[in-house]
Parts: sequence; C-alpha cells; structure tokens
Amino acid sequence: MSKKTASDKNFAKRAAALGNNLKRFWKEPPKGRFLNLQEVLRFGVSSLGISFIANLVSIYVTVGYIPLLYNMGDSGTLHATIMYLVASVLALIITPFYGRMLQRTKTKFGRYKPYILFLAPIVAILGAAAVWSPQNLSQTQRIIYVYMLCTPTLLMWNLWYNTFNMFPGVITPNQQERADIWSPIGLVIGFAPTIMNALKGVFVKWGGNGDVGAARIYAIFCAVVGIALTIALIGVKERVFVTPEEKKKEKVSTIEGLKMIVKNKPLMIFTLALCLGCLKNTIDLSWEVIARVKYAKDMASAAVIFGGLSLVVGFAATPNMILLPWMTRKFNNRTILIFWQICNLSASLVCALIGFQHFPQGSWSPYVITIIRFVSLFNCLGSLQPLLLSEIGDLQQAKSGYRLEGFIQTFAYQLPLVVSQVAALIPAAIQSKMKFNPANYQVVEGSNNILSEELIKIAENYGNVALWMSAVSSALMLICLLFYDLNKKKHAEIVEQLKATAINAEEIANEQGSLNMLEDVVGEENADSSVDGEAEQIKPEDGEGDGEVTAEDADDITPEAQDDEPTKADFADENE
Repeated sequence: MSKKTASDKNFAKRAAALGNNLKRFWKEPPKGRFLNLQEVLRFGVSSLGISFIANLVSIYVTVGYIPLLYNMGDSGTLHATIMYLVASVLALIITPFYGRMLQRTKTKFGRYKPYILFLAPIVAILGAAAVWSPQNLSQTQRIIYVYMLCTPTLLMWNLWYNTFNMFPGVITPNQQERADIWSPIGLVIGFAPTIMNALKGVFVKWGGNGDVGAARIYAIFCAVVGIALTIALIGVKERVFVTPEEKKKEKVSTIEGLKMIVKNKPLMIFTLALCLGCLKNTIDLSWEVIARVKYAKDMASAAVIFGGLSLVVGFAATPNMILLPWMTRKFNNRTILIFWQICNLSASLVCALIGFQHFPQGSWSPYVITIIRFVSLFNCLGSLQPLLLSEIGDLQQAKSGYRLEGFIQTFAYQLPLVVSQVAALIPAAIQSKMKFNPANYQVVEGSNNILSEELIKIAENYGNVALWMSAVSSALMLICLLFYDLNKKKHAEIVEQLKATAINAEEIANEQGSLNMLEDVVGEENADSSVDGEAEQIKPEDGEGDGEVTAEDADDITPEAQDDEPTKADFADENE
C-alpha cells in the first residue's frame, strides 16, 4: 500500500514538474533552441492564414480552372497556359531585382516580414477578384479580363509566397529546429486546401451556380480569414548571422548577385531536377475533371464524391510531415527526396499501365483511383524544400558573405516555374488537338449533368497521355537528384564557419533557451543522459553522406565541426 502511495506521489510530482516546464516554455525556448511556444503558435496561426490566401490562387487561378470559371471555350486551356507563362516570365525577370531589395532591407521588423505582411492583402484581394469572374461578358472580353487580372495576380502571388517559403531559414540558425518547427507548420498549411476541397463539392451541388458559385464563396472566405490570421507573423522574430560583408552594408548589384549564386552547385543541381520534373504534375492539372468522369455518371454527384475522397488524398503528405523531424535526423535530404520520388513515379506508372478506359464509372473506380492518387502524392516536398533551401542559403552565405535568398528564389522557384509553363504548352496543345476542354465537364445548374460517351472517351484518352508525361518527367527528376551532394555533415561544418565569422554570434547565442524539458521530471542524471542521447542522434551518421567538403563547397570551412546545433559554449569559445 505504501509503495502504491509513493508511486502516486512520484507521478504527481513529475506531472507537476512537466506542467511547470511547459508553462516556462511559453516564454523560454528549450535548451539549445531559439523559439518559445508563443512564437511557434504565432508562426502556425500566420501560416494558416497564408495558406488560405495562397491556396485560393493555387486551386482556382490555374490552367485547369480558369477555362471553367470564365467559360472560355475550346481555346480556354491554351489561353490560360499562355497567361501562366507570361506571369512566370515576368516573375523570372523581376525576382532578381526583388531579391536585391530583400538583401538591402534592414528594418526593426526584419528583412522578410515587411514584404510578407504588406503583400498579403494585395494578393488576397487580387485572388478574390480573379475568382469572381463576370459571366455577362462576351468570350473575347472574358479572355481579355483573364490576361489583365489573373496575370498580375499570379505574379504577385509568386513573389509573396516564395518569400514566405524562405522564412524558415531566418527564424533560427538551428537546422534541426527549423525541421522540428516547419513540420507541424506544414500540417497547418496543408489543412486549408484539404478543408476547401472537402467542402467544395458540397457547395458545387447545393450552393447554387455550380463551380462558379462555390469559387466565389471560397474567394471571399479565404481572403478575409487569410488576411486576419497572417497578422500573427508580427510576433515571430528573424535571427540571421551577420557577416562582415553585410555589416559594411555593401550593396550587391543584380548582376553580382546572379554571378555569386550560379557558383552554388547544390542549388544548380536542385534547380535542374525541378526543371526536369516540371511535367510530373501534368495529370494534376486536369485530375479533378478526369476523376469526376470515373466517379459517377452524374457530374454533380461525382463532385460530391470527389470532395469526400479528397480528404483521404489530402492527407497523403501528412505521414511525411509528421515523420519529417525524425527523417531529417536519420537521413540526408537527397535520400528523403529520392524515396518520395520513387513513390510518385510508381503510382503514375501503375495508373498509366492500367489505363483510364479500364476504370468503370462508379463501382470500385473511386476507391482504387484514390489509393493510386494517395501514393502519387505521398510526399511533402513543399515542406522539405524551404528547409533544403535554408541550407543552400547558409552555404551561399559561407561562400560569398551574403545569403542572397531573394536570388535563390530566382533559380529554385521562378526558373522551374517558367520551364514548367513553357513545357505546359505541350499538354495544352495536346488537349486542343484531342478536343479536351475542362469547361465541358463542369456542373451546370438546371442540367442533368450526364456526359455523352464521346466526352467520356475524350477524357479517358487525354488522361492516359497526361499520366505517361507525368511518369517520364518524374523519372528524369529522380535521376538528377542522385547528384545532389549537400549532406548533413557538410552543412554542420558550414554553420560552424558562420558562427566563427559572424559579428553578431554572441547576440544570437544569448537568445538560446536554457529550459530542459526533462529537468525535475526524471531527475538530473537521467535528463542529462537523455539530452546527450538526443544530441548524439542528431549527429550525421557515417553511412549518410560522409563526403569531404572542398573549397568549391565553402571557402575556409572549419573541418572540426561535428554537430549542426550551436550551443552557448561554442559561441563563447569563438568569441574568446
């Protein structure tokens, strides 16, 4: 009886200690980390708001949806593709100058937050206006309206959202903390489109005015909620090592920045991989239309089924997001990317080999197609890419003295986007040749929404072509990723060099937390061993990317670096 009582008291003591530590975590970061719970929550809330605005554009202002929303006729897909291409080329031209502005920006709010917060309402309003398509115009007038409104919407959206994707690299210099924080944030970001897709089918059928009415409802909702939530980003601090070059406030011209950035080998390889994989999402551009054809004979009912099953497909990236902190501890980024790419490639191949013509309307088709679709989207490249680019930014700062993240956008985001839009002219031309027009498959109020055999056949044939294009592009991207060589060991050494040369190293070190979440819970001795075990786990494994760093990778990188988590002791030793 006494043993049980002692055990209960010990449990209560531990629970109270843990609760006290969690309370301290509200204002104090964990040991060796930089973000307290307040900042993490504010970052999560603002990310959800940004996701609503970003997905308003990425879901509706697309090559697949623009012809449908604007009823642009048989040439709609081609015009939408050209519009996307124009916006991408303009973004490619403007981004280097935009990157120079980012590099020169020095405010009390930071370098990135002013741009993210200022552009958020602009993008939201443009996105809502682009979706709120007027239906009483002639076809020529609608096409002009698309070019005049949707092009600047996509341009501003690209600059704004890509800037936000670079933000994880500046909230903490601790790469593992970046992964640990960004992974749950990725779940938050993925939550918005999942809910939107799930409810969209209901609004399409019962909201009035079919797809157009549903789009208008979501446009207003996403714009208002997105702007309100994004404001929380004000409470998230930027923490970046300042090099002697940046302290001198030397201005980097656009040409100089581009010359520096092209010497970044990992960035060039990753950019090439993205360019080669630019058509791997060809099937995605028309997936909802093709899936509806197979889910039910009535397109309104098919839209509801698609919305429900999209909940399952929407969670395809969830396991990877949850496991990402563990995966980044155990494997190099290249290994993770290759694994995901194999999943995507295999799913496209399986579906292409079966052929859409062998899937009956209704019956087992929705479930089998959903499973294949789940595997094809089983990755979270959107979450890993900002982390990968933050490492590339660290490398760039070690090599040149400047992070040049605005210029990194040019290659990692804008150049692949332009290539993908140029390449998208191919499926657009094929669609026109095969007479596949997404507008023919929309839900029309007052109609029975039953497709003719001819329209079904056209959708099946184009779907098969799109699947094979996706598979080939995925294979090319997979091959290129084999040559990416910025591993954990190299990055840890880069961080050590930045700590040794940064003029604000001590200032950043002082922001590290000292809170040990295990302290007073399992005892001092066990807490110390647990923390040591975690630090040992984070160290790069011998079998994962143990290549040497050359002068080409980073000049004068400290070879003694072993761990990518800086500590106060490290900073103190270097300052002495």
